[in-house]
Amino acid sequence: ELRALCDAHGVLMILDEVQCGFSRTGKLFAHEWAGIEPDIMAVAKALGGGFPVGACLATARAASGMTPGSHGSTYGGNPLAMAVGLAAVEELSSPALLNHVIEVSGYFTQQLEGLKARNPDVIEEIRGRGLLIGLKLKTPNREFMQHARDEKLLIAGGGDNCVRLLPPLVISVEEVREAVEKLDRACARARGA
Repeated sequence: ELRALCDAHGVLMILDEVQCGFSRTGKLFAHEWAGIEPDIMAVAKALGGGFPVGACLATARAASGMTPGSHGSTYGGNPLAMAVGLAAVEELSSPALLNHVIEVSGYFTQQLEGLKARNPDVIEEIRGRGLLIGLKLKTPNREFMQHARDEKLLIAGGGDNCVRLLPPLVISVEEVREAVEKLDRACARARGA
């Protein structure tokens, strides 16, 4: 609906795929799940595999106003960043990596649903897609983050009393099992707190 509204009113659709792009959700870009294409898209993080680089991608029509000197970038354009970005894109767009993300994320989600079933007083909902996962909690998320850290598992905070699980795209099934075991112990700590 949003794409149709943008088209109907001559408005550019700009998407931020800095965190969710480059195979994180099981497709090269998250917007592919909706079957749409943006006019402009911001990408970064995975684009450099840890090296600071970002990019603004645009259709020819949307980019027509971006003439030389009319825009700038804090992380774009230098030769090393471009070489890193090219190598990262080649790896991140490989069918083998996408298949791995789909397979391991399906297993992870299944295991997290079991975790939720065992800990209904701690975990309210499993959210996300692919390896961009959120756990909506019934206990304070900042406290839960500390419980996870006590189990040697680093997780990120999020809004709406969630924690985010953002594992490397090459995470193994064995590492997923280990993470779920640590989350289970973190739930026990949360229950005892």
